[in-house]
Amino acid sequence: MKQITIAMLVVALLAACQPQTSDTACNDCAQALITYTEQYPEAEPTDLYKLVFQDLYGPGHLLTDSTAALRYIVAELKTMDSLRSMPLYEYTLCDSHFVRVNLNLVQSGVITAEQLADAMVRSAEGMPTPDKKYVVSHSAAFREAYHPHYRIVRRDIFEQEILPLIP
Repeated sequence: MKQITIAMLVVALLAACQPQTSDTACNDCAQALITYTEQYPEAEPTDLYKLVFQDLYGPGHLLTDSTAALRYIVAELKTMDSLRSMPLYEYTLCDSHFVRVNLNLVQSGVITAEQLADAMVRSAEGMPTPDKKYVVSHSAAFREAYHPHYRIVRRDIFEQEILPLIP
């Protein structure tokens, strides 16, 4: 129940920042956050904030160029074990502007690191760059429980270029 209360708080904050949001959209966002806390019971408020943040800003805060994005992916792949506790992909929040693409898709050869880096860079184009002080990492509890290794890709790019490759 505590997580549901936190989810409602995050939705209220999101709605306050976007006064044009309809009641239906708020209900959809609330349900998305409740579902998220049910799927990830170890999620803390920081993780809910990160989900909202990713839906609003995408990967823009991570990227400088495609070469840097590729280096970042390759470096993380070296630290991953084969344990996969998160889905191969999942849509962000209720508006689902973006998709979390699990690096296991690269590790298993479904897509290349270059394809993912290119999709990330194109996903960041035209997105506002948030102040770095608002960027957060997943909580230690979330990292320990779920071992998140993913990158954010714009929904249309994901659905056109990556989703068809997933068996």
